[in-house]
Amino acid sequence: MNINIKIPLLLFCIITIGLLYGCGEETIIHDQPNNTDSAHIFRTAFTEPEQCASCHPKHFKEWQISMHAYAMKDPVFHALDSIGQIRSNNRLNQFCRECHSPIGSLGRETPIGYNRNTISKLAAHGISCDVCHSMKSPNPGGNIPTFRTDKVKQGSIPNPIENSFHKSEFVPKYATSEICEPCHMVTSPNGIVVEETFKEWKQSVYPARPVSCQECHMHYSEAPAAIGGPIRKVHEHKMIGVDIPLTDDFPGREETIKAVDSLLRFSSKYSIFAPDSVRRNTSFKVRGTVYNSTTGHNLPSGTIYERQMWIEMLAIDKSTGDTLYKSGTLDVNGDLRNHNSEYVKKGLISKDNDLTIFNGIAKKHGKEIDFFWEADAIENRTIPPFESRSGLYSLPSLNVNGTIIIISRLKFRALPPYLLRKIGHSSLVKKLVIFTMDEQRKEIVVY
Repeated sequence: MNINIKIPLLLFCIITIGLLYGCGEETIIHDQPNNTDSAHIFRTAFTEPEQCASCHPKHFKEWQISMHAYAMKDPVFHALDSIGQIRSNNRLNQFCRECHSPIGSLGRETPIGYNRNTISKLAAHGISCDVCHSMKSPNPGGNIPTFRTDKVKQGSIPNPIENSFHKSEFVPKYATSEICEPCHMVTSPNGIVVEETFKEWKQSVYPARPVSCQECHMHYSEAPAAIGGPIRKVHEHKMIGVDIPLTDDFPGREETIKAVDSLLRFSSKYSIFAPDSVRRNTSFKVRGTVYNSTTGHNLPSGTIYERQMWIEMLAIDKSTGDTLYKSGTLDVNGDLRNHNSEYVKKGLISKDNDLTIFNGIAKKHGKEIDFFWEADAIENRTIPPFESRSGLYSLPSLNVNGTIIIISRLKFRALPPYLLRKIGHSSLVKKLVIFTMDEQRKEIVVY
């Protein structure tokens, strides 16, 4: 099961922490709008990840290159958050900031107009160790962040060993997808569910198997959970999804790209159907089919309004190398040749009417919009688990002698160039990576 985890934009709202509840004598803090005491508690109750590294160096090193650690460093997030405040007259408020820096939000370090260069180091760490390991079991549908502040760290390891730094508690849900639910079921201020990765998993066959999110995104290994501890079954903390860092100063970019590539190649099966032979000057059809054969949620998932998974279809004259037909190719700006291409809009190139793309479309009053939090409706064109979707391509009659080579690729990228340019980050376009999830070829004899 692959979870298309968040974000640059996947990370825009990666944590909408559900209502978390406790009992006994542990300290549970519910943040209240005017409760300055609770803000102080949150600013002092959590631990710097660097302190965790002294006992958990492997987990810390993995987290350092994760998109969780990138959550408050992502320039795309900050640009979209600023645009959201302007367009909503600040009504968007903490919606995105609660996701990207829960501790900063609860500690009142990220009010409207805050300076991200002056917030505390802990808040700037984004989704740090304590964000996950201090949560209580989520109450589905809740949206009030609630955390333990007694410095008891929760996890999936039975019979944790006592140590002098913090108490530890075994919580079985940490080995299940339910612990991911508050992060990956996101409802916008408009009341529209804008991310439903957990729901997609819940409606699949994987809960019955059972196969959790962690199986693909937090691989298990045999290693000590802490220095000097016994060999245990522990989770990897890179939490690879499909997003990659777009800044050079963030560690692990190349490692993350390789891991995302591997994850995507494992996620589905792609096939093409075309005739073995055609008459010269006769039109024919080619079908490309994507089968969501492995992933425990829809393809793609997460912030599907920015995700682009599409089919590239080419017909090549084998003898000359000339391209006879193309769909799913890019303009000189790197955009697909659809309504978002500036070159298509200006009539400089033709629109790709055969383009097959699997994504989501955010709409307001029936019209497509760029900013999903403003949507009043969602058009979902993603592929559920164990279902398939196809693109049908009508190739024109070709005056060719010999052989046509059909080359077709299933491609993916987390963000489209036109969006980066629209939010003032055109310089980041060159950092985008287009992944080839699969490739198929077939030769057609022309007679």
